[in-house]
Amino acid sequence: MNDRINEKLQLVPHVPGVYEMRDMANHVIYIGKAKDLFKRLSSYFRKGNHDAKTIALVQRVVDFNYFVCKTENDALALEANLIRRHKPHYNVLLKDNKTFPYILVTDDKIEITRQLHKRGKYFGPYFNGIWASGIMDTIYDLFNVRGKCDPETIANIKRFLSGEDEFNAREVLEQKMNQAAELQQFELAIRYRNGMNFLDKFKERTIANVARNVNCDVFGCASTAQVFVVSVLTVRAGKIIGIQNFSNLNNSPKTDAEKLDEFIGQYYFENIRPTEVVTDAKVGYKKKLVDMANINAQEYAQTSIERIEQKHQFTHGACGELQNVLGFEHNIKRIECFDISHTGGEHVVGSMVVFIDGEVARKMYRKFKIRHTNDSDDYASIYEVLLRRLNRIGGTDESFRETPDLIIADGGKGQLSAAMLAVDNVDNPLSPESFPRDRIIGFTENNEVFLINRSDPIVLDKHSYALRLLCRVRDEAHRFANHYRKTLIKSKGMR
Repeated sequence: MNDRINEKLQLVPHVPGVYEMRDMANHVIYIGKAKDLFKRLSSYFRKGNHDAKTIALVQRVVDFNYFVCKTENDALALEANLIRRHKPHYNVLLKDNKTFPYILVTDDKIEITRQLHKRGKYFGPYFNGIWASGIMDTIYDLFNVRGKCDPETIANIKRFLSGEDEFNAREVLEQKMNQAAELQQFELAIRYRNGMNFLDKFKERTIANVARNVNCDVFGCASTAQVFVVSVLTVRAGKIIGIQNFSNLNNSPKTDAEKLDEFIGQYYFENIRPTEVVTDAKVGYKKKLVDMANINAQEYAQTSIERIEQKHQFTHGACGELQNVLGFEHNIKRIECFDISHTGGEHVVGSMVVFIDGEVARKMYRKFKIRHTNDSDDYASIYEVLLRRLNRIGGTDESFRETPDLIIADGGKGQLSAAMLAVDNVDNPLSPESFPRDRIIGFTENNEVFLINRSDPIVLDKHSYALRLLCRVRDEAHRFANHYRKTLIKSKGMR
């Protein structure tokens, strides 16, 4: 424990709150919550019988911050928010997740959406063979709606989606199918028959002895030495819509119950919380559902260990290997790569792609129209793009706010020199302490790595995960820049 941590510990109050731990590169590597901030934080730095995961975490901590919360619920919400923002290495992160669609019913219309901020009532999510598009087709056929609906129709649609009139719905479709067949409207009859089959499939998901108005998410978890898995069983209108599995390397020092609690907080940033959330039950159908979720998590954990470890080698592990190859003291978490694209010196654009812990972070991507007049000068273009990016460190734009751990300029010595010139000319000078100059490299088409402090390039082992990561990042920057250039040309009607 360093002197800074020791001094700060003396000032921590005995109140609920959230804490974050940082490493020597000022990365947030762990976030936790506590009923008593002083007791929890002190426990990490006291001598005692810590497990291997806690020891590995504490060895990397050089500083911490904390946030006082009025209640434990406030701390839970803040913890989930901060984890979602920082994605710390030692926390359980939402992975393997997809955004599934909901059906939104407003005062006068229905629609399929993945956006959860609109006004209205949401039904879903729908997946695992119960598709939102299939339900929408059934609604169209049942209620003859296209476009706006009257209040009575909206009320009937809500009852149908809530499971109140499902059996009558099948009878309606069967009657329409027979009428269409009598009129020799065979394509329409087949459509109604498909709707009936869809309702039958939906009915098969019904849980015995469960009321139709039951809407809940059931969480189960399992862990091995290598992985931690959460299974989420989605129950809507008394039916099992589907089950999702989320996996993560098991490197958090928390207990499984604490990790599950942490996961649930993140999960409802991306999904709508149903009437009930179930993590434990002693009797009845809820116990059966919890057992089902736990068994599913155990099976997924056993079968996914090799896949998860391989993904770790290609992502976070590759960042560690690259750190060693480049001789960095700080960890490589955020990588940014910049590329220039043009058509014979015209329509010049730049791209910035971002990888975090070796994985694509598309929401952070940015594109640039080159402003300088010498269109054929790649060095000037790299200089301009890097200068515009670096001038926005610490600003409000989430893509530019953080300081990158590694900047890749696509090209060799010339591009690297242009990038370094940009560092030296930012509006608010970057000190060598806050932005070490060696964190910028050039990476060529021939897979040569140029560093600022040596004249000859580094040639990485062609089978190394570090090289594969660099190639993925560079190729993604190429793709993004070329796509932007072609889109601009097309929008201007150029050929």
